[in-house]
Amino acid sequence: MPVQSRYYMSRVIKIGQLTTEKIIAAVENPAFISMRGTRYTFTDFERFGPAEKPTGVFARLAKYRPEGAVDVVRQEAHLSGREAVENLIEAASPFVYLPEFSGIAYRHLWNAFPREQFERAFCELIDESQQKFFAKCQLEPITDLRTFVARLAKLERITVLQATVKPPNPLFAPCWKSLNDYIKKRQLDEVQVKEESATGILTNVQQLAGIIESNAGSPSRLLQMMEPLLDGVGDAALLMAADGYGRAKVVGIESQRTVVIRTSENQKSFVIARDPTPTELFEVAYGHFSKVSTERSLEHP
Repeated sequence: MPVQSRYYMSRVIKIGQLTTEKIIAAVENPAFISMRGTRYTFTDFERFGPAEKPTGVFARLAKYRPEGAVDVVRQEAHLSGREAVENLIEAASPFVYLPEFSGIAYRHLWNAFPREQFERAFCELIDESQQKFFAKCQLEPITDLRTFVARLAKLERITVLQATVKPPNPLFAPCWKSLNDYIKKRQLDEVQVKEESATGILTNVQQLAGIIESNAGSPSRLLQMMEPLLDGVGDAALLMAADGYGRAKVVGIESQRTVVIRTSENQKSFVIARDPTPTELFEVAYGHFSKVSTERSLEHP
């Protein structure tokens, strides 16, 4: 059985004047950045679909050092030694960017290129390509609702519900359509919501998340099931964050102890062969993002 690796799924959030076309151009003609003595850039770019409107792009985010050294054998002397190498790659994480879903799937490399480091380097490279001028990129995790709902269901009461969300481009869900409309109407880049109650917030978020997680119907059917439970900006913001358009946390009481549940800790992922071809990774990732959109009844505006 081939060695497998885990790929995490996130949304690519475009802020200001950042566009899909600019993101693809930044990956195809990359900048170079340095963080704590290590450099990063994109390599091995490949496009899927027509050039004017690609369905996806593949690349690797390479982490390297300007000056490195490798072990070599000096045959004449029958000795081993070290030899200097320029731009020595320490690790490289393959990824695919899927504009249709504002989605990205990237490989998590334990102890070499963890997801937090990937997210920071990816966004810095995109921002650098725009000279950080009225454009900013963020990666937000898509929550695995099955795990998230299971954790929420154990809470006896919810005392804090906090979320930061951003405009959902290009997808939206009926459960947070009112919040999406509010963001667009007021031309907001971000909305922050925080609700607190020592005795417990009167929220339906556990039931709403459960309906979404088990849904196999159309968006209209989903909305019909959820409408009696839709009440409050906080619930909508939490579910919007769970779909990858922000981050949220829930604080509650379970067996007389305080528990904190974060959407970022329950990130959706999939497993595939460690070194898939660009086409294999694109097709598998596209299938997973399509499944998320179908299950959650996400629609294009």
